Amino acid sequence: MKDLSSMYTRGQFAIIGKVGRKALRLYHEEGLLVPATVSAENGYHYYEESQLAVLAKIKRLRKLGLSLYEIKQVLDGKVPEEELVKSRIREMDGRLQELKELAGANGDATGGTSGSSGSAEGDGGPDIRQFGSYQCLFIDENVELEDLGMSVGRLYEKASRSGIAAAGSHFVQYSGLSDSGEFAMRTCLPVKGYEDKGLDASCITEISEKDCLHLHFTGGFSRVGDAHVRIKEYADSHKINLSGRAYEVYNKDMSVDVFYARA
Repeated sequence: MKDLSSMYTRGQFAIIGKVGRKALRLYHEEGLLVPATVSAENGYHYYEESQLAVLAKIKRLRKLGLSLYEIKQVLDGKVPEEELVKSRIREMDGRLQELKELAGANGDATGGTSGSSGSAEGDGGPDIRQFGSYQCLFIDENVELEDLGMSVGRLYEKASRSGIAAAGSHFVQYSGLSDSGEFAMRTCLPVKGYEDKGLDASCITEISEKDCLHLHFTGGFSRVGDAHVRIKEYADSHKINLSGRAYEVYNKDMSVDVFYARA
């Protein structure tokens, strides 16, 4: 039996790898990313750290437009990755040229990416900190990191239409991380002054946590999974029991505060 303490539950693996639960389940069903082991006691699924690299590769190939079947061929070593990628790039170049001709455009299309290197260690080691208590507008869903901005935008739009003010940085709450059953994701926007706006109470949730294991992370939103890994390692080495609830608070300076509620 493998040592489960060194592995990730399905929920932990999903938030570290920044993948929605539907996608993770699909990759399992299609044989692209099968859990490393299943607990004989409770049937929970566990993943190894090395599988995060496989997940990253799947996501990268998906962005290039490869089908799940093609990706599985690559992962199984049946088709060279370079061959498929070059073929897809040729297709995309051809399609881009068609679009240019249709639009009557001339010249080359250019683009680029930028990002912050940041520190994978955060501004220091994990500490114990109060998360606080908030009244929030919320959306229950499970999305990829790239789509999170759409959820946040809808929350700010709803607050604006209702005439209520944001009372802090938006954040994501993850629950169900202590086992590999169904985990949940809730996008939240703290608000104030909603009581006299006639807003349906079902649109508001109260979230309150006291002592949490916390890490301030400055490596950028796309690498925040590193902070979850750091916290898990710290909790394991210091024998700190976590409850299975975690929070990512997204700050205006592009840093992220990650909190794990203690059991």
